[in-house]
Amino acid sequence: MLPFSRIAIIGLGLIGSSIARGIRDAMPTVHITGHDAGADVRGTARRIDLCDDVTDLAATAVVDADLIILCVPVGAMADVAASIAADLPADAVVSDVGSSKASVLAALEAALPGRTIIPAHPVAGTEKSGPEAGFA
Repeated sequence: MLPFSRIAIIGLGLIGSSIARGIRDAMPTVHITGHDAGADVRGTARRIDLCDDVTDLAATAVVDADLIILCVPVGAMADVAASIAADLPADAVVSDVGSSKASVLAALEAALPGRTIIPAHPVAGTEKSGPEAGFA
């Protein structure tokens, strides 16, 4: 049995798109919902079939998710967390790929009190960006 059946990825640039591809490769039955603040990025993600669903709102992406991975700039973590807080399932796990941990964890804990938060860092990347630059 897989640990998660529905994963939401908020931020579909290089790291978010790479995570989506990795999930597809390793766990093809997991449903992936993605969101990005940029309409052009959402359009690209839809065009390349990056996720099962791509939503226009971050809150919509997390509604049924078991795992939410925040792949947004460190400075946007608090605002994104606040925007999804009301729609998070009670038992969902939240993780992030921010490059710094103390400030991100503090921001997520403040915006999502009582939630399970697992700070992470992908230790990955290239000089390219955007959803088409990702790789599993």
